[in-house]
Amino acid sequence: MDFSHDLIAAFAVGFMGSLHCVGMCGGISSALSTAIQPMQGNPMWRQLVYQLLYSLGRISAYACAGAVIGLAGAGLHAQLPDHGPSYLRIFAGIMMILLGFYISGWWKVLNQLERLGAKVWKRIAPLTRRFIPVDRAHKALALGFIWGWLPCGLVYSALTWSLGSGGAGRGALLMLYFGLGTLPAMISVGTFSHILSDFARASGTRLFAALMLMGFGIWTIMSQLSH
Repeated sequence: MDFSHDLIAAFAVGFMGSLHCVGMCGGISSALSTAIQPMQGNPMWRQLVYQLLYSLGRISAYACAGAVIGLAGAGLHAQLPDHGPSYLRIFAGIMMILLGFYISGWWKVLNQLERLGAKVWKRIAPLTRRFIPVDRAHKALALGFIWGWLPCGLVYSALTWSLGSGGAGRGALLMLYFGLGTLPAMISVGTFSHILSDFARASGTRLFAALMLMGFGIWTIMSQLSH
């Protein structure tokens, strides 16, 4: 599969999976909005700028994680048989299917991964106090970067793609596109939360997103088995 197709798919997974972000991180995004230091001027414009800065920091954290996982995957690939990349992609496809179950609520299997990540998050979370209230751009970026390490099954599933990407640069790029896919929903929930939250939490919306992700996971597995 051409790497450009992977980037498009990573964006699509981020976009579809971001409906989960609305339910999982919507409260955090709204809380970050209230942390912005009030000042004279257009409050809506200021909210939008700082939400963009939050997300820029968050996506930067995803890219850093993708680089680390991509580098680890390249080392793992050297230890696997000739069809190693196929095995890693199959693993990524399985994770996409599990993500579909997770978002739909049928099977919360990824909760186990989030519990492991929560142990790390407890050590990182206190750092957020240093950047509140948010009255400078660098504080918004820093808060967003810390936010990017919040335990999330969606992010962990996307990182499995970086594992089979072939290197740190590609792993970072995949997670960058994934993060860009989540941007519309997260900007909207931070600025227009009263409009988007009900739609994102609707069972039909979550079911559609879950089925799309599961279908993509199956397609990923079948494309590798066909080789």
